[in-house]
Amino acid sequence: MAAVTIAYLLCGALPLTAQDDCKVLKKVGADALHKVHTTPTHVYTTTKINGQSFSSEIIYAAGTMYVKMKGKWTSGGSIEDTEETEQQLQHDAHSKDTCRQLKDESINGELASVYSSHSETPKGTVDLQLWISKANGTLLRQDMSSNGAIISSRYEYSNVKPPL
Repeated sequence: MAAVTIAYLLCGALPLTAQDDCKVLKKVGADALHKVHTTPTHVYTTTKINGQSFSSEIIYAAGTMYVKMKGKWTSGGSIEDTEETEQQLQHDAHSKDTCRQLKDESINGELASVYSSHSETPKGTVDLQLWISKANGTLLRQDMSSNGAIISSRYEYSNVKPPL
């Protein structure tokens, strides 16, 4: 199940194409995702698939992605490999996307811009909401639903260290 979560996170991180309405969100979202990979980040994710719910964690630190599976931390590979995989998965020339900025909202005392996107692809629909810090452009929260799966992630940047 953890592998499914990672695949959904990678596929769902930014399922946007260069359609005019989505250009701003694509740029802001790509910048925020880059900061996740270049700043020590702890990601807490809850996934619901077919009525089952489970939690997972990922830490990005020191150029490596660490994944917590079944209570044990393992190295998930280099962050460069993760970024390359995400770029390959994000491009879908056959998707129809709509995007918009919804509102400003506070997440743990930090003001964030809330964006949404809806993508229709040959593989199904993807609905995504991103909370991006107005102060520093970091990703604070991401909610995604696709093909019956619901994935909610929160991102923390304080006191993050490699777990191994």
